[in-house]
Amino acid sequence: MSVLLRLNRRGATLPLGIIVLAVMSVAVAITYARITSERHASGDLKAQLGAFAVAQTGLSRYMAALTTKPAATHDTTMTDLLGGTALISLRMLRESTITLLPAVYVITSRGSYTAAKRYNSLTPSAQRTVATYALWVPTPFDLNGAFTSLSGIDKTGNSGALDGNDNCLAAGGGGLPAIPGVAVPNGTYTGSNQPINGNPDDAPHNIMGTPGPGGTAKDSVGIDWAAIVAGTKLPPDFLNPAWPTAFQFLNWPVTKTVGNLDLPSDGKGILIVTGNLIMNGSQRWDGLILVGGTLQSNGNNVIQGAVITGLNVKLGVNVPQQTIANGNKTFQYDSCNLARALGHIGSLQRVRNGWTDTWSSY
Repeated sequence: MSVLLRLNRRGATLPLGIIVLAVMSVAVAITYARITSERHASGDLKAQLGAFAVAQTGLSRYMAALTTKPAATHDTTMTDLLGGTALISLRMLRESTITLLPAVYVITSRGSYTAAKRYNSLTPSAQRTVATYALWVPTPFDLNGAFTSLSGIDKTGNSGALDGNDNCLAAGGGGLPAIPGVAVPNGTYTGSNQPINGNPDDAPHNIMGTPGPGGTAKDSVGIDWAAIVAGTKLPPDFLNPAWPTAFQFLNWPVTKTVGNLDLPSDGKGILIVTGNLIMNGSQRWDGLILVGGTLQSNGNNVIQGAVITGLNVKLGVNVPQQTIANGNKTFQYDSCNLARALGHIGSLQRVRNGWTDTWSSY
């Protein structure tokens, strides 16, 4: 009897061993599954953070790169971002108004993080979308006067107006404080003071410094004329002999002439002339005129905005004194026309509290 019991106890070792191995196998499988799940969760979180970084980087780089006013819609893809790509979409919500309220845009950036480690080839790349509302803010322009000349001005007769009072009323978005009607280097204004209006009245504003290419007054006019002549700043929408139509002038373009120009027609926007400019008859310009040489006004011309001549002095060129002859000429400061002319040169500025990372995307 004792022999049989001993034999029965010896036969229980095998099933007990199988049970222990089964329990250990289940424990190992559970541990592996848990580790795998944690690795997937950690990888997904890292991929989401990477996608967010790519999306935000793409948005910031896109806004920083814009120097001209964007169109109503624009889509582009940035493929050179660290860790992935960003699909940028811009939509205009409101155009600039006649009262000079800024244009409003919404910009979205969908980032795809392609650098993440994926444990399944069927798993798509992590994506994250951020968005912001933005305003188009024109570049500020520091004016010395309604009519500024680095080569000086000689005014013949008492007729006409060199006026630094804002022609645009407050109701139209203007009404800014008066500026000098004339700004020239020290001692380079000759002729009658009577046509000069603004602040100061009946007197030119002397730019601090000495005249001429070797003087210091040229540094008081904050314009990078060398870059404008080279085309790296204020790049032209129309380069002469191309000239805007009346309809195209409604967009207040940048129009540039290399050399001298006999103004073909009335116009609006920014006019850049690297040589001398001639205006005849009753021609009119609304906006900003930048002239490397001199402006010859033959008739009852009107400029409402601002004009700067003699800018070639900044390039080391001697420019003769600017002569303004008799005639009922009106060269007047107009803040609204300047804002419209400079309106497509500026930057996008984020609206405060206008950023979100919960933008719906489909």
